[in-house]
Amino acid sequence: MNDSGAATPAEPAANRWRSALLLVAAAALAPAVLVLGLATDAWPLMALAASVVALCAWSLVDIRSAFLVAVFLGTFVDYNTGRLALEMGVVIAWLAWTTLVLVWRGVFVGWVRPPAEMAPGLVIWLGACALGVLVGVLHGNRPQIIGIELAAALWPFLGLGPLQAYDRKSLAFAGAGLIGIGLIHTAFGLTMLGIYQRRLGGVYFTTVTGIVLVGLWTVTLLAPSRRVRIVCLLAMVPMLAHLVLSFTRGYWLGCLAGLAVATALSWQSLTKFDRPVRSRRLLMIPALGAVVVATLAVSALVFGGDKLLAAIGGRFGSSFSTEATGEALSNVIRIAEYDRAVAAALRSPVVGSGFGSSFLMRDPFLGTPQQQGFVHNYYLLIWFKLGIVGLLAFGVLVWQFVRAALRAAGDESNWFPRAWAIATIAVTCQVLVILATNYSLADVNTAFVFAFAWGVFWATRAGAGRAAG
Repeated sequence: MNDSGAATPAEPAANRWRSALLLVAAAALAPAVLVLGLATDAWPLMALAASVVALCAWSLVDIRSAFLVAVFLGTFVDYNTGRLALEMGVVIAWLAWTTLVLVWRGVFVGWVRPPAEMAPGLVIWLGACALGVLVGVLHGNRPQIIGIELAAALWPFLGLGPLQAYDRKSLAFAGAGLIGIGLIHTAFGLTMLGIYQRRLGGVYFTTVTGIVLVGLWTVTLLAPSRRVRIVCLLAMVPMLAHLVLSFTRGYWLGCLAGLAVATALSWQSLTKFDRPVRSRRLLMIPALGAVVVATLAVSALVFGGDKLLAAIGGRFGSSFSTEATGEALSNVIRIAEYDRAVAAALRSPVVGSGFGSSFLMRDPFLGTPQQQGFVHNYYLLIWFKLGIVGLLAFGVLVWQFVRAALRAAGDESNWFPRAWAIATIAVTCQVLVILATNYSLADVNTAFVFAFAWGVFWATRAGAGRAAG
């Protein structure tokens, strides 16, 4: 690849040679690893070492895989096990390795310049984050907490990595990788739910499957191949079951919003580019109904039919209740949390209290005080940390991204890049709804997959710019 990002004829041949060498090395090392494992009886350590070596080798052969591994690792970080430092250390180590591979690759094949339309939102958001650091330092907040919260806020810049590794021809690879990660999350969550037979949260039920689900529905509406549409519909069933069994109202509402936006934009796209097949896509509506029925059947099989209906009804019925019941307990805690966070934000409404700030929160039932640095509402969290300046910067960032995707959805003649653009818009609407009840973009589980989706989109825009040039 040259400085402009165009592929050179020698690169495919080099990739084939690297792949062949990797296969030869694997064939030679596999017996050695097997013998060493048998001799030392250290199977866990040997399996871990072999996995690390295999992933590093895969990333050397195909740099695109490094970003999928990063997304996979990030989406499985568990904030509730007490091993957060270890798990984040693994993620950071892999990102460092990926950066080294990117730099090494860039020396030989050059760098892809980000599209001009990508820069304004990133620069404005970076300025707001810099202000948050300055205000946090002036308030005497702990440097470690400032650094952690700054790193979480810089999630949009993770998209600069896929921009270097992906192009328009890599969309199928990126999509297949996300589907694979989504299915792994589905199997993991449903298995744990079957074991515990109660509502689980955290790493067992993250936003990943809902995000992939919206992407699958977009491809189902726009793909010209019937086989692709059938595969997408089938893949939606387990992921929708995982979403339903999360029993998380914010995830449900976010998914409904994402599906609605994807449907509207896809219909508009079909009207412009594929009018003859538009009426036939109406058949996807009953197909979606069949997916829902199959999902309920799978969910009932995992959780039990009577328990499933009672749990779903209880979650919906308690949405606006403040009674002292188990289902409504979270509502009472959230109201108290929001009240404290608003009071804290009003002390510095324009520039915020800075990264590393916290507010005093009292348990609404026990009255015990504790300092809390997060809020289950991302917009309120930004206001508290970065003030109105941060809210405006976040709005500009999202609008710049969505506007670019809308432009691509209206101009792109190729159905797959157009579907990816529409899916990123729909997923953004989905995440924005979820953020009203959670701080998902402040944790790596959501931020990594969200930034990856946008990074691949920007790669298609860079590719479109090179083709036009």
